[in-house]
Amino acid sequence: MGNRKKSSTLQTDPSKTKPFDILNSFLKSGVSKISENKIVIIIFILCFIIYNTYTTIRMSGDTIPAAYLPFSIIYYHDLFFEQFCAQNFNAYFFTNVNGHLMSIFPIVTPILITPFVFLCSFGMSPDQVSLFVAQIARTTSAGIAALAVCIFYLVVIRLVPEKIAILSSLIFAFATSTWSTSSQALWQHGMIELLLLLMIYIIVKNEDAFSRRSFIYLGLLSGVFVFCRPPDAILLIPILGYVFFRNFKYSIYYIAPAILSGLPFLAYNLYFFGNILGGYVQNFQKFDLSLDVLFNYLGLFISPNKGILIFSPILILAIFGYFSLKSINNKNVSLLLHWFGPILILDTLVYSFFGDWGGGYSYGPRYLTALVPVLSIYVALSLSDFWAHFHVSAYNYLKTGVIASLLIFSVAIQFIGVFYFPYLYDANYSQPWDLSKPVIINSMQDGKAQIDTFVIQSIPPLPPLFYYSRSDSQTFQYAKVAREAGDYPTAAGYYEKYLQTNPNSSIGWNELGSCQMKLGQYEDALQSYDRSLAISPDNENMWTNKAIALQSLHRFNEARDAYDTALRLKLNKTTNS
Repeated sequence: MGNRKKSSTLQTDPSKTKPFDILNSFLKSGVSKISENKIVIIIFILCFIIYNTYTTIRMSGDTIPAAYLPFSIIYYHDLFFEQFCAQNFNAYFFTNVNGHLMSIFPIVTPILITPFVFLCSFGMSPDQVSLFVAQIARTTSAGIAALAVCIFYLVVIRLVPEKIAILSSLIFAFATSTWSTSSQALWQHGMIELLLLLMIYIIVKNEDAFSRRSFIYLGLLSGVFVFCRPPDAILLIPILGYVFFRNFKYSIYYIAPAILSGLPFLAYNLYFFGNILGGYVQNFQKFDLSLDVLFNYLGLFISPNKGILIFSPILILAIFGYFSLKSINNKNVSLLLHWFGPILILDTLVYSFFGDWGGGYSYGPRYLTALVPVLSIYVALSLSDFWAHFHVSAYNYLKTGVIASLLIFSVAIQFIGVFYFPYLYDANYSQPWDLSKPVIINSMQDGKAQIDTFVIQSIPPLPPLFYYSRSDSQTFQYAKVAREAGDYPTAAGYYEKYLQTNPNSSIGWNELGSCQMKLGQYEDALQSYDRSLAISPDNENMWTNKAIALQSLHRFNEARDAYDTALRLKLNKTTNS
């Protein structure tokens, strides 16, 4: 009995057992969560790494405001751009409002990504950050797209078998413009995809386990969605149908959050631009109300240089998937996806009224990227229906071959858009219906002739996970970025790598010497400066650098001679000029 009492006392002593119990419970819970979501985690990591892989970074004018605005918020606490360029800077993506340069595009995306950008730029000065703008923008867009793929998986896993859910998620990720557009730069389309999928996921999950909070989340996302990309606000109609027609008594939980999240963006548009659409209103001035709209509408689907079914032929399966919606057991989810069908057609019709319905200088059907999540859900349903009714026959094997071919072509076309299209010569970029200059083929030909570098980027300002360059021209740029950011060890490493393939670069040796000086490696710096002077003996700046290195080594007589040489060379240049 005494032993039992002692044991009981030990078991209930909070000072000895409670902290360990809490820690143990926390670790078990964490491991359990990771195990439950391992597929989602793997999908995110896979997509993020592939999306962050490129041959060059090329920012579109449409994406420049979204790339720079977070830095304006972080460092200058405003929404203006004159800190980055002259106030009279003339570019289509800026407009002058009350003496300030402002973006004509919605600010939802840059506002939402600002916390991540803040983490990337923490501890940097504005001058240092300017060197990483393109890399941070690229990584951010990759992260947005990767998150969208994860949410897509969480949606379809509730509608189709696991293997089909994984396959259709990879189709959404790499066989559509999610890869060639959303993941490549800070277009509005990437955030639209993510927001739309989040709302669909909340609805699908709510049908599994009903909660009033779901309507609060839907409201918060809806308010932001409307102002993220105004033409795509039409896609909110099925969400509104779910709230007001299927769950009207809970609509109050939706309305207030929607107003709350949308009001700041409405206030911004009204205050600075005097209208509810803000600077984006000028895009609606491009509306072409002629009969060409029918031709444009057809072009958005099948034109050789912009058609969504040309650039992602696998989406043809979405047609069959739409007619498979009856297989969904939950009536509300089935209705939601049914409602999206005509709304996708309507949204396409809106873009066919745009004067530049092809989406300007971009790869494929950029404007229709917002339709891709729902179309890909339809593809998942089509594949699930096919698999459910599959039996061994020549006909089914033929269908399997056709589906595989559509998938391979789709991925290959998106691959070209990611790695080759950025090198396309302007002269080879053609109008949507121009068969004489096929963008897909021209991109591959021009890119093949010019590609020099292959990079797997990490999260800036960290160095890339993998880097290869035939000429190492980009290695030199990485070294320059690291040096100007004050990361001299990394910069020195890049300069050393660059000099392995470019040993006769006097500038490279000189820059390496400068990094070694900053690191206190004076002997190594002197050797680097000697190498640079052996190649460019008449460069007075390099002689000055050598003098400083000699002075740091207390070799004052030699330092004086080097200074004299630098001064003589400078005087000779002045006399000759």
